[in-house]
Amino acid sequence: MRHIVYLWLIIAAITTGILIMLVTLPVQIRIIYEGHGRSHKVQLGLELFNGRVRLNTKWPPPGPTRPKASPNLTRKRAVVRYKSLLGSGGVSLLIQWRRLRQMITVVRRSLGVLRSFMRRSVCTRLRWETGFGLDDYAATGLTAGLIWAGKGLLIGFFSRYLRINSEGVRIVVAPQFGNLFYQSNLDCILETSLGYIMIVVLKLCMIWLLKRPGILLRRKRYA
Repeated sequence: MRHIVYLWLIIAAITTGILIMLVTLPVQIRIIYEGHGRSHKVQLGLELFNGRVRLNTKWPPPGPTRPKASPNLTRKRAVVRYKSLLGSGGVSLLIQWRRLRQMITVVRRSLGVLRSFMRRSVCTRLRWETGFGLDDYAATGLTAGLIWAGKGLLIGFFSRYLRINSEGVRIVVAPQFGNLFYQSNLDCILETSLGYIMIVVLKLCMIWLLKRPGILLRRKRYA
């Protein structure tokens, strides 16, 4: 009997050690954006054990492209939605207003969770290269200054919540005078722990699944 108890204690200790190791395991989150003209691609990756294990997802997903809806069909859908919104009078508008307020609350709480996540993360790489061009030389130079200012504001804003390693920062703006051109590449790596990622995902799921507008309205309706 004692041997069985000792065996279960050993199994519990090993399981606990494995869970602690996984929770404290350092993880790298890699965000890649590629934009060229009207084409945009985003890749989100999770790297474990110094890049030996990788999990990637892409948007838009690879496969056959979805045909675009015609402008007339899009206009008809907008008209139908507008009529359905006003069809029930003030009651429908009141419901939409409640949904909007609840959605704002959900988004605000989600942003709070993401801010706390950034405070516990470190940005080890931030490479943001943008090339563009316009027919007018003066407009190209003015736009280059605006892009530099916008990038500086964004990096300064995120540096309030996120620790950024200055050695891994590379910001480039390359204007192409006299030529219509656009290309932007972003490569960002965040280092954090797997356990905190699990906590953040759980919090976001609780916010969006238990406090989304439809569920809140149904609870109030049947209360």
